[in-house]
Amino acid sequence: MHPTDVKYAELLQAGLPTQCCLTWCHERDLDEVARRFGADPETGLWADEDDIEELEEDDHAELLHLVAVGEWMLALEPGGDQGSRNVVVEALSLGGRAFNVYWNVELDSAVTYAADGVIQTAFNLDDVEWRTGAEPFALDELLAEVGLRADLTVTERKARSLALGEQLSGALLTPDWLRSPRYVFKIVNPLPDALVPPAYLHPRSRFLDEPEFARILDDPSPAMAAAVTRQVAATVISIAAIGSPLADEVLRLLDLGERYPGERQELRARLGQEASAVAGQAKLLGGSPEADRLELTGYALVVLQRALEPVPTEAASAASLQALNLRVPDRDDFKRLIVLRNVSKHIERELAR
Repeated sequence: MHPTDVKYAELLQAGLPTQCCLTWCHERDLDEVARRFGADPETGLWADEDDIEELEEDDHAELLHLVAVGEWMLALEPGGDQGSRNVVVEALSLGGRAFNVYWNVELDSAVTYAADGVIQTAFNLDDVEWRTGAEPFALDELLAEVGLRADLTVTERKARSLALGEQLSGALLTPDWLRSPRYVFKIVNPLPDALVPPAYLHPRSRFLDEPEFARILDDPSPAMAAAVTRQVAATVISIAAIGSPLADEVLRLLDLGERYPGERQELRARLGQEASAVAGQAKLLGGSPEADRLELTGYALVVLQRALEPVPTEAASAASLQALNLRVPDRDDFKRLIVLRNVSKHIERELAR
């Protein structure tokens, strides 16, 4: 068995939760880290295993366990997921770096690395090769070093994702840490998702002041869902440099509506067929630059298909979420997609009230 897998088994035996949300943060101030998680510093207490068990039984609040390791802070959330949220990992990385590994019992997963308030790279353990962010390949050398790749078992990928955090930070996980007393806080006021991450404001990203974008931010309501979808579609067309007439047809339909009954559904079907054909071509070409270009085009066509959902709010949600699967080479384009996704989530919350 690989040493990384042996260590992971030891961590599980020592108490690492089967649903894991573990964050490395380059910040040594306990209270400050707690605040950035949305925890109340006044609730902090030094707790051993028995104390923690009582807290988990007697209180429904999410618990945050903190311990300093070298120059880094380790944050464990048994049963929680705050550290996996973009707004939290961005806040934790302000003025430094933060790295989060998350998976749950349903096998949802996320690995996220941020620096100076910006998500540099992110991926899930089901698709390690497809990484997004401002610098999607930022951790490639470390990924190769720890051997985290797609052909491993789920357990092996989990083990190596933890090893990735250790290599990045130098803050090692040990069974003793999981058995030892640690500082525990209650997360009582989770951070709200900011429409525009703070790092995009200092310096201010220029796209925020584009007239149509500013109009969306001034009124992030369900009435703006169609405008969000239009922005997502235009952005991915630009990113993937799609020259197909299909792209023009999508934008025309989003702007003017259907010319005849069934046009939307017909166009969605054509986009799906084209996306499948492009994906097939990419597989035949292997790992070449042309294959990468075709793969990006295929993902972008799927985004355009999602943008044609008949209900505007559903289209905005589906398209903005799918767009985050694109490898985005331009930092401003990536930021634009993040803000559009944040607006879409805000609209979803408005509808749920």
